[in-house]
Amino acid sequence: MVGAVLMLAACASDGSDPGSGDVSPSPVSELPPELAAGSEWILVGPDLPGKATLTFGDGQLSGRAQVNSYTGTFTAGTDGTMTLGPVASTKMAGPPELMKAEEQYFALLQRTTGWEGDGVQLTLRAGDETLLRYGQPGSPVVFGATLVGKKVGAARAAAEAEGYEFRVISVDGDVRPVTLDYRPQRLNAVVVDGRVTEITVG
Repeated sequence: MVGAVLMLAACASDGSDPGSGDVSPSPVSELPPELAAGSEWILVGPDLPGKATLTFGDGQLSGRAQVNSYTGTFTAGTDGTMTLGPVASTKMAGPPELMKAEEQYFALLQRTTGWEGDGVQLTLRAGDETLLRYGQPGSPVVFGATLVGKKVGAARAAAEAEGYEFRVISVDGDVRPVTLDYRPQRLNAVVVDGRVTEITVG
């Protein structure tokens, strides 16, 4: 079985004047370093079945969703803006659960209008809404994603065994008072019904 090529967004004109005699620069000729050009970002949120990745290059993005690989174009500004051009996927079919997760992933990706990151963590946004969160391989944010779904005691033990500080910041919607200092090796857990539902770093 094959799926359809997925077109996620329309490509905007770069507004260049072909008669000016000037060579227009690439829209991402100065790719923000926080996007870690050439490095693979690993999806850590939302908690979808399967694995998804994203890599930025010179005007191109690529990655692998839960079943299919994909590629497309993008522009990104140092002011945190981002626009996706056309993105197409391969046509492989997979288990229904993964196909559904892939559809959700692409639907979120196509809504991207902005980004925020530090070279280790990356968030794609639509206005103030968080759409997708990624981390670099081996980073605390990627390890933290492995704790989602675990009972809080098991999650704490796993985190501390790897040298991370672990704290619970919310239980069943009740936010706990915590310090606001940033620690890159500290994992903050949201717990619902005794299990970790979200991990942030800091």
